[in-house]
Amino acid sequence: MHDTVVEELFDNAERAAAGTATNPRWSPWVRLLHRPMWERAAATDVPTGPRLACAAFDRTHYSDAWRMTMRPGMPRDPESWRGVLRGASFPVVGREGGEVLLGENAGHLDFRASIFVDDRQVTLGTVVRIRNWHGRLYWAVVKRVHPFMARAMLRRVHRRLALTAPSAAERARSAPFTAAPPRS
Repeated sequence: MHDTVVEELFDNAERAAAGTATNPRWSPWVRLLHRPMWERAAATDVPTGPRLACAAFDRTHYSDAWRMTMRPGMPRDPESWRGVLRGASFPVVGREGGEVLLGENAGHLDFRASIFVDDRQVTLGTVVRIRNWHGRLYWAVVKRVHPFMARAMLRRVHRRLALTAPSAAERARSAPFTAAPPRS
C-alpha cells in the first residue's frame, strides 16, 4: 500500500508539472483492498427535483432511489451515467435539466429509471407500474433483488467515473484564466 501511495504522489506531481503521467496502475492486491472502502449508495426518497421520474406514471406500485456524493472532476452530465444500467440498453424516454429517464413498457409491467445529477449528488431512482397478475408475480421475485442490484450498479459506475476523472491539476489547467478584478 505504501508503494502505491508513493507512486501516486509522483504520478500526480508529474501530471501537474508536465501533464504526461498516465493513470495509476494499481496492482490486483491494491484494487482488491480499495474496493470495499468505496462509499456505498444510500437509500433516499425519489427526489422531487427530477420531474420526469415523478410524472412518469399516474399511479406507481413501487419506487426507490439511491444516492451517492459527487467527487471533484466527476461528470455532471447525466448521459455520462447511463452506464449504470450495464448490459441493458433501455431507450431514453426523456431528458430534462440534470435528469435522463430510461424505461420500457412491457405487457406485465412498466418501469422507469431516472438518473439525476446535480452539483453535489447523483441519484438513481426507479418507479414501477404493475399491469396485471403476471407483473405482480414477476415483481414479487424481482423486488427482493432490485435494491442490491441498483446499489451495486450505481456504486460500480460511481467508482469508475471517479477513478477516471481528471485530477485537480488537469482541471485547473483546462479552466479558463480569469483576471482578478482591479482593486479600488
